[in-house]
Amino acid sequence: MGFLRNCAPIVFNCDAAAFGLGFFHRLHDPDAEPRTSPEREPVSEDLKPTQYAQHILEGLAHLDQGITIFDQNLKLVVWNRKFLEVYGYPPSLAYQGADFASFIEFNARAGDYGPGDAQAQVAERVDTARRFEKHRFERVRADGRVIEVVGTPLPNGGFVATYTDITEKVRQQEVLETLVRTRTQELRLSEERLSLIADEVPAGIAHVDKDMNILYANKRFARAYKKTPADVIGLNTSDVLYAKTLEESARFFEQARRGALVDFEMRLELPGGRFKDVRTLLRPGKPASGEVADFYLVSIDVTRRKSTMSALMRSQKMDALGRMASGISHDFNNLLTIILGNIVPLSEQLTDADLVEEFLIPAISAARRGSSLTKRLLTLARREQVDPVPTQIGEAISEIGALVQSSIPSSLKVELRQQDDLPMAMVDRSQLEMAILNLALNARDATQGTGKITIDTSAPDLSQEEAELFRITAGRYVRIRFSDDGCGMAPSLVEKIFEPFFTSKAAGSGSGLGLSMVYGFVQQSNGAICVDSAPGKGTTFTILLPEVCPMDLAAVDARPAPKTAAPPQQYQDGSTGQIVLLVEDDADVRRTIRRKIAGLGFPIVEAGDADEAMMLLEQLRDVGYVVSDVDMPGPRNGFDLARTVRRLTPEIRMVLMSGQNVQTPADLSSVPFLRKPFSEAELSQHLRVGEPQT
Repeated sequence: MGFLRNCAPIVFNCDAAAFGLGFFHRLHDPDAEPRTSPEREPVSEDLKPTQYAQHILEGLAHLDQGITIFDQNLKLVVWNRKFLEVYGYPPSLAYQGADFASFIEFNARAGDYGPGDAQAQVAERVDTARRFEKHRFERVRADGRVIEVVGTPLPNGGFVATYTDITEKVRQQEVLETLVRTRTQELRLSEERLSLIADEVPAGIAHVDKDMNILYANKRFARAYKKTPADVIGLNTSDVLYAKTLEESARFFEQARRGALVDFEMRLELPGGRFKDVRTLLRPGKPASGEVADFYLVSIDVTRRKSTMSALMRSQKMDALGRMASGISHDFNNLLTIILGNIVPLSEQLTDADLVEEFLIPAISAARRGSSLTKRLLTLARREQVDPVPTQIGEAISEIGALVQSSIPSSLKVELRQQDDLPMAMVDRSQLEMAILNLALNARDATQGTGKITIDTSAPDLSQEEAELFRITAGRYVRIRFSDDGCGMAPSLVEKIFEPFFTSKAAGSGSGLGLSMVYGFVQQSNGAICVDSAPGKGTTFTILLPEVCPMDLAAVDARPAPKTAAPPQQYQDGSTGQIVLLVEDDADVRRTIRRKIAGLGFPIVEAGDADEAMMLLEQLRDVGYVVSDVDMPGPRNGFDLARTVRRLTPEIRMVLMSGQNVQTPADLSSVPFLRKPFSEAELSQHLRVGEPQT
């Protein structure tokens, strides 16, 4: 009986089964002849028809499914106990000849068919049954149990149906489906989490198969080539990477495809003419030596790291240069003070103009260049004091542009392109002029005096990502682009261009400090500078200077106005009547400065150190000025002497001097400072009779 489903196997003798069914048929047609199979032996006459029926009913009673047979008039012919249990029918409802509609009506009143008119529900289902079509469906009863119904029409009319309680099976299926949904959701969340992590890590990630096709790419990898992950997935690496990149990395890719772990660094060319230094890690998917395999690619942008390392090395060089310059500047400037202090008066006293022009003027010029070189070294090493003030960059660039044009050949034109309403920047105006002039002189040599210089100013608002590239904070900046159309530079030169004493010019034609000074100025101004150049394509320097903030403006407004000193009082003998105490440990330097002070009409007393100076101050009552070197032997230096003088005799005016570019302490900020070598005119500006210093 193939229509029985999910039952324990029951074997029926075909002839007996046929006879039994015939018996049930004769219950409704007593005149019908019993049917036998012509292909089988005759049924034993010892076995009565009622016995066949009894055997069949007993067998059906042990099935785990309910079973019914309804005839062509939809009258019940056969049923078993399980059928009544599945639907909860009362035993009185099932009897030979019971109407099919009575069972449907019981179900309708039990609510199995949902809300609605019970008679209409019965009529609808009876009409469907009368078509005697094969059917299979699951019925969810009002109590929540699920019954699977399978109906098969019989050749002589009517149908046989089985009823299986699959509630537990459905529940298990629901549990499994819920588990599958949960696991699927967890898997999807895990994939989304991994995808998020892969997209947010600061590295480009790709999965490449053995044929070099891209199976996966994260956002950073695709974005480097101005694409989305969907754009690159499925493409071959030759369709994404530049030909030069493929050529240089081909051997590394082949090693990874053969199962090797590969790490390498190279400079990549990216869309838009961009270049980045990238460290790439290749990890094979199947590390089996000798077999071609897929591999994973992880690219990390190390441009910033290399730039930071370069900046660190440059800073270390600057620091070393600063220590060297600071160490030698004092002695070197003392020597220059002696040289200039003797040669300049000599040149003024000689009457032979040819002799002065031939010998003394070159010596004086060389000494002054030496002084200028020392100053540049100190400036480069950030030991030069700067005086930054809020500066209208647009106005300053306009004035500097005119200065630049007058300092270069007329065949080299200067073009200014300025954005309106540029913000102010906090810079030292003189150093800005010197930086632009240095760039102009560099452009003059690069263009051989013919071509065009373009100075372009604007005010971009740098995002966090853009600011990180320059290692500065995000915000609004004044951007100065200084471009020339000269010969340009190779990448190897670009990397070294800001290093002290590095120059590509011929020997003797450059000190190698010009661009280093530009770099130092920008760094002192809390800005950034970069250079973009290639052979034959000219050079562009980009300077970023931060916009002045309200706090800077407030600090400038709070600065006290400088005091104006009165001119020195003159007596009939030409002296001022104010004794100047000169404190200097070097006798030759002291002699030179003494001559300058005497030339201004001041009487002088001298001391070799701070202790001797204090002893003289105790003995002399007419001392009006103390001119002291900062660096002196002994326990007290010039700063200590100045503090003592101001505390004990505040009416005496102090003037400090040094061959180094020392930082004056805050409590002595009002004390005038002279850097050696200085001229007689510079000295006279501070030797004035006026109010005592406070």
